[in-house]
Amino acid sequence: MIENLTLFIDFDNTLSDMAALDAQFVRELGHLLSGEFGSESATWESALKPELDATRGRYAVKFTGDPLAAYNQWIEAEREKVTTAVFASAGVPLPSAEPIAPLAKRLQFDALTACNAALPEAKSCLRELFEMGVHIQMASTQESEYLLAALIGAGLESYIESKFGPDLVDCAKEGPEFYQRIFQQCEIRPSRAIVVDDQAMCLDWAEEAGARVVQACLLPDSPEPEFPIVLRSLADLPKLVQMGLA
Repeated sequence: MIENLTLFIDFDNTLSDMAALDAQFVRELGHLLSGEFGSESATWESALKPELDATRGRYAVKFTGDPLAAYNQWIEAEREKVTTAVFASAGVPLPSAEPIAPLAKRLQFDALTACNAALPEAKSCLRELFEMGVHIQMASTQESEYLLAALIGAGLESYIESKFGPDLVDCAKEGPEFYQRIFQQCEIRPSRAIVVDDQAMCLDWAEEAGARVVQACLLPDSPEPEFPIVLRSLADLPKLVQMGLA
């Protein structure tokens, strides 16, 4: 039955264009920082870009091959590290009135809710799946607070139940353990899960955890698919779920 299916869908390059959202996020965050703490928006943007790249690099070093390496502890420390480095690079003193981690969360939320890089047909796709009775969850490398804000900005939040980043299960999306934990938290059998992702590696892990998988190849520069069920347009996903995977 369709209503007993749970869809776990990736965010970056599956529902949203990652490069476009990154550019919007840096711009909006630069404007927010400039307005609240002074200095030019361009100064903040120049400080933000390398730090965002650096935090992704540290994530890879920390969790590749070791998804259970205390993600929640890491992300809290990382927020402080990135925020401190951005302010230092911009030449602006850290504010004393608000602790660093809550400041970072607030600024991220405000910036992301002003962004929208949703792929074409994302909203109509999710609406149709929702009306079909399919439970829709996120399954992303991004943490849940990032996902909540980004989905609000894209106008997609109301269709999605749990926003599984790694923080909700304290496990990085770097192995089958991530999917095992989110399936357990949703109290579903893996055989009733469908995972949609652009990354073949993630789909390997999802299959290992017992789910059925769909590879999203939605961008012009998407790599050649490695899985038999391929999604070329989000508009086709409801039909795939209804006819090919139910």
